[in-house]
Amino acid sequence: MQRNSRKAATASKGPAIPGSIASDALYRLDEAAARLGWGGHAVRAARRRGLKTHRCGKRVYVTGAALLDFVTKGGTGGS
Repeated sequence: MQRNSRKAATASKGPAIPGSIASDALYRLDEAAARLGWGGHAVRAARRRGLKTHRCGKRVYVTGAALLDFVTKGGTGGS
């Protein structure tokens, strides 16, 4: 019985997306957030603080360069 509950607990976390952020790549915002370990609140806060995103239809994208700049500048969006 304990084995099944342990499996259910790990399955509810969602799939981890391994990898790094490449400056010359384009990421869906949800994929980039998963790579950085950000939740929804962190994503909204980053966008408010200047993370530059691009919308195409219903999808939101971010460049690797914008992400790296935002994170390395201390979350100021390069301003």
